Amino acid sequence: MSKVRFPQVRAAHFVAGFFVLMLIGLLATGCIGDTDTPQNTLAPEGEVAEKQRDLFMLAMWPALVVMILVEGGIVFMMLRWRRRSNDEMPKQTHGNTPLEIGWTIIPTIIIIVFVGIPMIPVLFELGRDPKADAACPAKNLRTPYPVDVIGQRFTWEFEYPEILDDQGEPVFTTGELHIPAQCEIALTITSVDVNHSFGVPRLAGTRDAVKGRDNVMWIKADHPGSFSGQCRELCGTGHADMVITVIAQSEEDFDAWSREMAAGTKSVPDSTSEDTVAVESEE
Repeated sequence: MSKVRFPQVRAAHFVAGFFVLMLIGLLATGCIGDTDTPQNTLAPEGEVAEKQRDLFMLAMWPALVVMILVEGGIVFMMLRWRRRSNDEMPKQTHGNTPLEIGWTIIPTIIIIVFVGIPMIPVLFELGRDPKADAACPAKNLRTPYPVDVIGQRFTWEFEYPEILDDQGEPVFTTGELHIPAQCEIALTITSVDVNHSFGVPRLAGTRDAVKGRDNVMWIKADHPGSFSGQCRELCGTGHADMVITVIAQSEEDFDAWSREMAAGTKSVPDSTSEDTVAVESEE
């Protein structure tokens, strides 16, 4: 029987492969882009988004270390024990029970201690109901401040139970959610037609809007500002236009806006100001 012959792998091939991997890595960095984009989940501007970013980092860094160790070990073994000549095949060894047990148990313990246990309290904090005693600089506001979110093709409607018009009905805005900054906001999310998904990445994650069901989440903006969001679930031909703008306002500005809404007046946006927004009230 003739001996099995394998092609020789030259060092030049490994060098070429290494540079190809480096080039791929260099090109991949272009996917990062501008970190100051309106819907960047890694640039949080609210308590919920910050905790979610921390969870992501807590999971990513250990995974990155494991990937480097595993891939580094593979490359090392390929270089160190590669076939250098057309010698006979070396003795084949299949399985090493102590080693396999070790590399199963030790990583499991590391993940549980350094990843799993720190994540548990954060997950419970993110999944909790809005706090009735949440701190809010606006002392005259109910906490958590309630807002009803209604998704419909292809827009979002926001009702404010705490702001009533002259008919005693809650006022609403379309496409723009106004909230007091630094206050916990209780969002009750539903839909009147197909499934939608409410998401404002810099303030919080996503929550589905399902017809006939009320899903509750809480958000909190660290400071006044404008934050972009969008429907996160394909809901039809106008899905891309189902955008969200959250306007977080100071206590004085939110009080003034609330009085204007209750009076039924409409604020005409100033074309020279990026911060001015149009509001609507129920007629």
